[in-house]
Amino acid sequence: MKKQLIRSLAVAAFFLTISSVGYAQFSLGLQGGIAKSNVEDSKTVAGGGVNLRVFTSPNFAFGVAGKIYADGSDYTIAGQTLSSTGRLMPVTGTIDYFFTEGVIRPYVGGDAGIYFSKYDAKFNGNTIVESSKHSNFGAAPRAGLIFAFGNVGIQVEGIYHFVFGNKNHGSTTGSANNIDFESTSNFGGVNVGVIFGLGGE
Repeated sequence: MKKQLIRSLAVAAFFLTISSVGYAQFSLGLQGGIAKSNVEDSKTVAGGGVNLRVFTSPNFAFGVAGKIYADGSDYTIAGQTLSSTGRLMPVTGTIDYFFTEGVIRPYVGGDAGIYFSKYDAKFNGNTIVESSKHSNFGAAPRAGLIFAFGNVGIQVEGIYHFVFGNKNHGSTTGSANNIDFESTSNFGGVNVGVIFGLGGE
């Protein structure tokens, strides 16, 4: 069932692309932001990324995005230093709908794809723990505003990520049949960025 849904969405996106190829405009977005998990006492972490979009009309765009969120802590124990670092890297497909074409362009959108993560620990600069790369399916609804200045826009958005577990409790998703939608990790954030190339301009 899930595979059939994915195929149907891919076919619909393909035909939408073909029907809109005469209009298509490309854009590049660069973002920075902060995020915080819903886990109690979690730290706020910084991140950034890039987004490539194709506007198939002045109000609709789809594309791909890559982001990275990084966190780290240093502890001093009896004069020795223990450091831990973690990285979360979502690689997703994106879709956006823009409500207006003016200077202020509110929009809603969403991301869906694979969230890669890796963690390690060092003691006095020497690696003592290094995890293998993990992957989980994730999705993220978004909403925000773009302030358009000609063909360049300043973007401010809120985003909330849902990272799903793997049914087999393995470190990698592997396939759509292995996604456990009942097991989620959540974190929200705020992004600020610049977009070069806006549909309708």
